[in-house]
Amino acid sequence: MSKITLNAHPGEISKGIEFIREVLTEKKVSKKEIAGTLLTAEEVLAKLIANSQNETDTVQVQVKSFLGNVRIHMSCRGDQFDIADLQSLFDYSDEMDVETEVVIRNLMNKVLGDNITISNKRHVNIADIQVKVSQYQQLIYTLLALGLGLLVGLVFKFFVPDFITAAISENIFASVSTMFLNSLKTIVAPLVFFSIASSIADFGDLKALGKIAGKVVGCYLFTSVIAITIGYLVYQMFPIGDPALVEAVSVDAASAISNSGGISVSIKDTIVNIIPTDYISPFLKADMLQIIFIGALLGLGASKLSDRDAGFRRAIFSANAVFSKITAIIISVMPYAVFCSMAKMVIDMNIGSLIKVAAWVPVCYIGDILMIAVYLILILAVARLNPLKFLKSFFPVMLTAFTLGSSNATMPATIKTCDEKLGISKKVYSFSIPLGATINMDGSCITQIISALFMAKVFGVTITGSTLVTLIVAILALSVGAPGVPGGCLVCISILLPQIGIPVEAISLIMGIYTLVGMGHTCTNVTGDAAVTTIVARSEGLVDLNKYNS
Repeated sequence: MSKITLNAHPGEISKGIEFIREVLTEKKVSKKEIAGTLLTAEEVLAKLIANSQNETDTVQVQVKSFLGNVRIHMSCRGDQFDIADLQSLFDYSDEMDVETEVVIRNLMNKVLGDNITISNKRHVNIADIQVKVSQYQQLIYTLLALGLGLLVGLVFKFFVPDFITAAISENIFASVSTMFLNSLKTIVAPLVFFSIASSIADFGDLKALGKIAGKVVGCYLFTSVIAITIGYLVYQMFPIGDPALVEAVSVDAASAISNSGGISVSIKDTIVNIIPTDYISPFLKADMLQIIFIGALLGLGASKLSDRDAGFRRAIFSANAVFSKITAIIISVMPYAVFCSMAKMVIDMNIGSLIKVAAWVPVCYIGDILMIAVYLILILAVARLNPLKFLKSFFPVMLTAFTLGSSNATMPATIKTCDEKLGISKKVYSFSIPLGATINMDGSCITQIISALFMAKVFGVTITGSTLVTLIVAILALSVGAPGVPGGCLVCISILLPQIGIPVEAISLIMGIYTLVGMGHTCTNVTGDAAVTTIVARSEGLVDLNKYNS
């Protein structure tokens, strides 16, 4: 931290500005960011000094940096003021009417509000100016939470009495994780609904929308077929499965999973069930395909309204903005949930089961890694973009998906990165990302095919050509209808196994360590959503290359 003390006198402003310039230059802040920051800092300093109570007051100026973030902290005794009082930051004209002036003031207040906070505590004005926000901030916090959760979980598991460990795990760790996931579940349906609706309503040319939608769906199906192929080939290279594991099958452990229906393995039924019988039950059941359908209808209807009825479209856009902001607030506390989730997983993990079926985990991860490599190749070959830039920008989201184990929960972070880091137009990502979180489950496809072949070997089931075709069709159908929540793929596997003559009780073999694999394939699912979105946006000329390559 660097700081300087100034006298509360207008002549000291230049001294303070020069200090800020030097420190920001040392911290390698870009010239563009420095220029904008200095203009704002000069106005804030002037206001602090103008509102000071007497000439003996001093102004404290500090430049703080932490984990790549840089901000300026200034304070001085004086009368209270707020952002709207920084008059010279607003470009007013003498001929400007009052209504226009209010609009501009509100706009500038909104823009500055994200970068400046001003408060008055005990007659001391305090101003904080955010100069730079590290793109790795969430990544660092999540990594720290992940590591700390792992460490705390191990300590409780091996060094704390069982009754204390169980009480803390169930009453604290499980409760925090459940509350966080519940908050995400409540926001996902309206977020998807209004995101789809606003995306379609924003299109002036519905033919262009149909073209983009066709490309998105086609690419998702194409990558799903590739994923199944990769999973099959990986298993052929590493044919895991020991018939002796049959003895470890637990009927009771699998009962909850085997009774969870609601997902169809019929492609025809999946398509037919997209159209709901009413507008309420899809939200109550969190049926994402039906929610997407209703959102698309609303968007289509809004896009047909004339300019005189544009208020309804604006209401849809406003609702989308509100739920996006709520989601951002929820995501901001994610590291705490990651810590609790990881600690609970380590405490609850059955070490014996982990050892017996340990080979299943790395084989699935090999498939996931190969699929991510395919995405990067497609970005290079089809979109003709630097795949390493994509990987660098999207890696924090991949880690988020890995820790949360939920495509739906990761969707807000995916949307934000597509917008701010990858430079993708909202016209594409606001449609493709919610859709992908529902129908694009490439990592899950890999896990399902490997798991099915693994179980077939354990139970001595021969996989013939017709059986393999049945597997592929069922996996494609399940990938479309699978819930994008933690454990969703496990439900799909339990439905898939009986289709090829394997008892559903076999699911108990992998239940104990499924979380490890679930984290990996969720990361792949989410990466696939962003990769397809990037490829489609590039084909339509809707990628800001300057932002993508920055």
